[in-house]
Order: sequence, then C-alpha cells, then structure tokens
Amino acid sequence: MRTTFRVLAPIALAAVGLTAILPAAALPAPTKVSRAAKLPSAPLDVKLAGTLTGVDLRWTASPDANDDSVTGYNIHRIVGGTDTVLPWKPAWNEVGYQWHESEHVPGATYSVAATNAEGEGPASTPITLPAARRAITVGHTIWLENGNTRTYAGQIAVPGGQQVVPLAPDGPTQIIGDVLAASPDGREIAFARGQLAIWRVRADIPHATPVKILDGSSGIIRLAWSPDGSRIAFERLQPNAGSCVELVAATGGTPIRVGCNLQMPTWMSNSNVIVKDQTSGRLAIVQAKAAGVVTGTLAGTEQSTMPSVSPDYRWIAYIDGNAPAIVPVGGGTPKLGTATERPAGITWSPDGSEVLMTQSIAFGGSALVTFPVGPDGTLGSGQTTYRTQGTDRIGSAVWQGARVSLGSTSTPMGSAVSIPFDTNGMAGPVTTTCQLDDTPAVPCTSPYQKSGVPAGSHKFRVKAVDVDGQASVAFRHVLVDLTAPTVRITAPVFDVTTAATATVTYTASDDSGTPVDSYDSRWRIAPTAGNFGAYAAIKSGTTATSVTIGLAAGYEYCVSVRARDAVGNVSGWTADRCFSRPSDDRTMGASTGWTRTTNSAYYLGTATVTTTTGISVSRSSVQAKRLWLVATKCSTCGSLTVYYNGKSVGIVDLSNPSLVYQAVVPLPVPSTFLTGSVLLTTRTAGKVYQIDGLAVRRT
Repeated sequence: MRTTFRVLAPIALAAVGLTAILPAAALPAPTKVSRAAKLPSAPLDVKLAGTLTGVDLRWTASPDANDDSVTGYNIHRIVGGTDTVLPWKPAWNEVGYQWHESEHVPGATYSVAATNAEGEGPASTPITLPAARRAITVGHTIWLENGNTRTYAGQIAVPGGQQVVPLAPDGPTQIIGDVLAASPDGREIAFARGQLAIWRVRADIPHATPVKILDGSSGIIRLAWSPDGSRIAFERLQPNAGSCVELVAATGGTPIRVGCNLQMPTWMSNSNVIVKDQTSGRLAIVQAKAAGVVTGTLAGTEQSTMPSVSPDYRWIAYIDGNAPAIVPVGGGTPKLGTATERPAGITWSPDGSEVLMTQSIAFGGSALVTFPVGPDGTLGSGQTTYRTQGTDRIGSAVWQGARVSLGSTSTPMGSAVSIPFDTNGMAGPVTTTCQLDDTPAVPCTSPYQKSGVPAGSHKFRVKAVDVDGQASVAFRHVLVDLTAPTVRITAPVFDVTTAATATVTYTASDDSGTPVDSYDSRWRIAPTAGNFGAYAAIKSGTTATSVTIGLAAGYEYCVSVRARDAVGNVSGWTADRCFSRPSDDRTMGASTGWTRTTNSAYYLGTATVTTTTGISVSRSSVQAKRLWLVATKCSTCGSLTVYYNGKSVGIVDLSNPSLVYQAVVPLPVPSTFLTGSVLLTTRTAGKVYQIDGLAVRRT
C-alpha cells in the first residue's frame, strides 16, 4: 500500500520513509495475548547502502513489534562520536520500512531503534556507511495524493539499492523533466526544467549547487553530453509536431541549431551526433554544427528509438520496437535482444560491457534491466536490478561515478602522439590500458605516448579499472597531421619604394585543419654594386602575420617566410619577395651644367637639377637585372637618353601633366644582366630635369 510520505513537501524528503518490497512475513499479525508494558525490541535485518549523495536505510520490524505497540523509529546517525537522533513515524504497511536522506557522510554509522509509549528500545547494531563509488541516477516520477505527479533527480545505490534517494531535499533538482544526461567523467548530470531551461549539477557530492546554462527556451525534452564535456545536445519540440536538435556550450551561451526533423540525439564523436531521422525513420549521423549535414544513415534501424553510443565507440544500442538492439558504429546487421514489456530507454555501463534498459510495467511502475553485451554485440539475458514501488516510474537512468575521461582531441597531433587522460576520483590504485586502432591494448600511464604514428585518423581507447574491479572506458578519434601549412606573402607588391620602412605581410593555411602556430621570417640584402649576402633571421617563432623592416638607401631586400603548425610541421620557405630602396642622387656623378640642390620635397632632401641639353649624370659599378630612376615629373620636364656601358638602350620621358616629386620611373630592361655603368643624358634644351636617385634590382 502507499504510505503517506508522498504528500510532504520536497524539503521533508531528507528524513521520510519509503516502503520496500520485503517479505510479507516480516511483520506478524497483531496478537491478542496481553503483555506487560515494555520497551520494543530492536529492528531486524537492517541494511545500509550509500548513493553518491545520500543514504539508503531499510529494516524489518521485530516479531513482537505489534505486541510492543511500536509507534515509530529513531534513526541514529553517529559522526565523530556525535549521535544525531532522527525520529520517524511510518504509516502501517505489510512489508517493511525504508528511510533515506540526501546526506552522504563518509564514515558515519547508522542504527535503528523502535519507540513506543514507554520510550526507545535497544538500537540495532551500528553499521558503517560503505564507500559509494557508483550509483544510477534517474528521473524519478512519483504520484501525489492529489493525483498529480512530480519528477525529481535521485540515485539508486550500486550495489544493493532498494529506493531512489533524492540528490537534494529541495531546489532545482526536485521538479525536472524525466530525461537526464551524464557528463563523460561521470560526475555531473544535465537536466531540463519545465522544458524551458537546462541545468547542470554535480551528482557525485552532496549539496552541490545546480547551475542554469540555458533559459528562455521551450520544448526541451532530451539531452546528451558530448564526449569531451564541452557541449550538450538537446531535442526541442516544434509547433508542427516535429523536433529539432540543437547544441549549447556546457558552460552556457546561445544554442545553435543542427537541424530539424531530427530527434533523440546521442554523441558519436565530438564532431558528429547520432539522431533519429524523422524523415527516413533510421538512425542518422549528423555533423555537430550549425546546419549540420546528414552524412549517413544506418540500415535496419527503421524501428529505432533512444539510441546510445557505447563508451568504447564500438556499438550503438537502441530500442527496436519492444526489444533492445545493438548495431556496429560503422553500420551493419543489427542484433536484437529478447523482446520485453514497454522498453523506454537504454544506456551503457561505463565499461561498455552491458546496457541498462528502463522498462515500463503494464500495471504501473518501472524496472531497470541490465543486458550483458558480448564481444560480437550479442545481447545476453536481461536481469532486473531495480523495480520502483507501486506506480512510480523512471524516465531515464544513467550510470554515475568517477571514471576515466579524455579531454578534447579535436586538434590534430604530429607523428609523436601524446594523449592525456584523467582517472582522478577513481578508487586507487587504478590500472589503465591503452589501445590505438586495432593494436593490442597495453598498460599505460597518462599521457599515452607513441611515436611514428602515420598520418590520418586513428581510434584511441583507454580503459581504467579501480581497486574494486570497476572498469570504465573512454574513446576519441585522433587525427595525425604530417602535412605542413601552406604559406604565402601577400605584401608588399612594389618593386621599389622610397620609404624608410617596408611592411611584409603573410598568411598560411593548413588543409588538415591544424591551427597555424607561428612564423619565421628572414632576409638577404644586396647593395647597388654587389651580390647578396647570406640569409639572416628577421623574426622567429612569432604569431604575428606581418613584419616591418628598416630600409637603407641603395640596397635591395629579399624577404621569405615559413609557417609552423600546432603539431610542429614546418613549411618550406616561400619564394623571395624582393624590393629596393633607391640610392641618392649624390651617389651619381654629374657633368658640368648640373646643380646640386636641396628641398624637403626631394627624395632624401636632395636633387641634381639642370635645364641644359646634352649633359649627363651617371653611376658606375652597377649590377642589375632591372633599374629605376627616381626623378621629378612635370609638364615642362624633358626626356633622357639611357646608356648602359656606353651603349644607347632607350629614352625615358619625364613629362607629365601634373607635378610629381620622387616619381619612380622604370628604365629600359637590360638585354643581359648589367655589370657596369648607367649614364643618363638630357635631350631637349629648355626643359627641366630633377634627378633624385637610382634603384637597381638584381632579381
């Protein structure tokens, strides 16, 4: 029969009792024999189990409980020598008694004593609360006396749990949706409230404060935590009776929509989710990003619901009609287990060796049934591990407790892979083995390291076994990138500049998706009359995408750049980007008739000027493939005859409608590499000539 605790406010759940399915003979029928008043005997069969956040206590009444007129019980909780007495007055029932509280105190001892009008009888033998390392967290729905229901987050102790112990006596976890998601490290859950908000809370310690990460939404009904713990996928009901799948950062933020006509998300990897495709009816693989593309569907899964990917990334469990089913992650022939009554959800044990199925019972209530999974994906016979009382029901169930976990491995690695993993919180000593691809698993410590790994995508699994023999597995795809970035110089584009500095800009990309980490730049320099020197570094290991260099007059500069990605792949040097700064006019000889003058408008503040025809300026000992004259251009400016090594090679016209100081004017290109002299002779009397400098390029 149903006891009266269910009408109490949530705060009272810390010290109320629940009936359990215990032998009906535990309490005898009332006796008619008259007895002298006495204190009641100690309760029998006291059992104690601990969830991660609370206590599960149960017992049966002594055979003479009725004769002793038992009116209640005192629970004694002793911590550090302090005995806290927690009175409890249960309603009559035919089976036995259960009490719980949302307070797991390691090392506390518990005993139970019956009370009557005479006082408290002897207490049962104190039992020390056992260490709790595992629990099953559920969305637990109970019926209230007014006919309404309430769903709260609670835990069932593993092993030996006989009741659902609330995570907290009050607060956000008391009124939730019935579908939960567990974090990949087994320490937290995410849940929805009223289909409007998403919360997260630690489920491995008492009194954890829930944190809201999404608010102001609607229709949120199912959640799934990404393997690296960074994001939560959820299903959102739509007004047209369809569903969309969205993602939100586990720390909160604005959600993004993966797509619609999709439901029941579970993560396949950090970059893909498995969903139920409402269009095809099959399980589908979808990119975990805004407007994600469906990259494939799994044949034979048309009757599928509630998919769940195994922690070792080998299998997808789901409900097929009324039977649990397993299909390989890469697709294949599904394997069905034995059909059962109203399966409602399925999830994996931390080591991937079994699945836990939630089952609705025909005349009310729910059961949790475990199915072993063989190496080939075959499902064994189911075994009921928990059944709710009366018509209470469980919406979803997830394994909880510290387990091995992996951070993000989305960034590619080099051929020497290093993969850290975390076993903190597991009962030590912890034994770990690692497996890369299909090679045998080997003992390992964090970080797992291996050199000489070829390029491409690899599968990494780590398995941890704690001192109690409890195992857990974590999986990641690891991308090994042996391809260097592609780098190019984007500026400058000029051949000659009169400026005292030049800024070289560059960019790089990596087709493998590896971030570009840094750049090296170098230069080589040649004077007007000499060869290039050796390369010298400008900057090394910089993240900047530009470098500004100072330029001396009369030199050519050739700059090249290389890029390095985040895993150490280094590109080759780019082709040189070369440019020159002209030498001053004062480095040129001038025949009679030229005047040396100064003005801030001229290059380097000086110029050699004339209006006389037939006179020359020259520069000897030039080594050049190309040459430029720096001069003034104007409407009254004349033209010059150009001579290389005394041979006329062309004419340069300095006339221009508008006045331009420091104009860079190309000279005729030598037919062969020029080693020798350059001479420029005025051609027209009365015209203006203002010579400012000469630039040469060996390249």
